[in-house]
Amino acid sequence: MAEYKLPKDFFENNLIRPYSTPQFFLVTQVIEGHEELNSKVKKLIAQFDEELTAKDEAQLRLIEETNDPAALVDLMRKNLRVPNMGTYIGKVLTYQSECLPLLLKRYLTSGHDGFIEASARVLAVADESYVRQLQEMYGRIRNPYARAFACLVFGQRGMKDMLAFLVGEYENFKRNYIGEGFEQFPLAAIYLLNGKPII
Repeated sequence: MAEYKLPKDFFENNLIRPYSTPQFFLVTQVIEGHEELNSKVKKLIAQFDEELTAKDEAQLRLIEETNDPAALVDLMRKNLRVPNMGTYIGKVLTYQSECLPLLLKRYLTSGHDGFIEASARVLAVADESYVRQLQEMYGRIRNPYARAFACLVFGQRGMKDMLAFLVGEYENFKRNYIGEGFEQFPLAAIYLLNGKPII
């Protein structure tokens, strides 16, 4: 099968919307994965909001004390905070053979934004076999926000074989979810797969 080629003027005619959710998501991922940046964010929060700092510390303790895979997946519904996400993802990856099948099963039907977003963060770095499972089950994912985030994950994982599919989903979201911004997710994935800056 011939490799799919984008029209020459694709990026010129399909710009990433400034301050889109995928942009914000990718920026926070950089912070989560960078120990020094994450530490600076924590210090900044501590200077301005002691109550929030206390909540972050309590959440971090909960993550560190949770070892049951089902309970770890349940934590995704607790609106995990950016300063704690790196620790959380590390913990889930320690138990990924138990956690990821549970995560994918829930991803099919979840409408909880926090769960969807946390799942995407985990899938962006999990073993590739789980991302391929996400690809296989894509058509059965009920929530359009979850489908949109799955598209972004495909781009983050460098799945060039998904380029034609992502263009199709970009058009589908533009046509069927006007004003929701879901089309920005496959568009960001297309940018990532082509080495184009989105921020």
